[in-house]
Amino acid sequence: MRIIFCLLLGLVAVFFAFVGGTIPLMLPSQAAKDRAYYQQFKTAAAYIDNNGQLPANEPGGWRNTGDVGPLIRSSTEIPNDCDPSFKKAPADRLILSFWRGEWTECYAYPSARTTLPMSVQAYLLSGVGMNLVIYWLLAAAAAWGAIRLRPRRGASVLSPLSGS
Repeated sequence: MRIIFCLLLGLVAVFFAFVGGTIPLMLPSQAAKDRAYYQQFKTAAAYIDNNGQLPANEPGGWRNTGDVGPLIRSSTEIPNDCDPSFKKAPADRLILSFWRGEWTECYAYPSARTTLPMSVQAYLLSGVGMNLVIYWLLAAAAAWGAIRLRPRRGASVLSPLSGS
């Protein structure tokens, strides 16, 4: 039973070390995607500024015509599903938003405030850094537990029979 727990803790340690090691590798590409979303927000805001409304390419919103990009919506108030820390400036005339699959990203025009973390540092400061610390602590704790439970050298698996 001790060997099974040792192996399970070893697998847990490997899993959390893998997750903690791969997330930082993915952050630069995610930040680049966020910068592209930001450019789409700016394009949509410029269109609204020139034409007074979003084009009617999609019901209730606008998609960048060059690709299938996010469905951008426009309103004068901050959407309810936007991050509560997002605030618009007093001079902002509209809020653009799109559903990202699990949460909504927002952009205020003309102040250009956004919920998009567009750099690796912004991701690390937004909570991903704390998650990485937790993953590495879990990996270290599981590795420590696996080392403590490993079979000792020279220890027999079966207890010797006495009196034989």
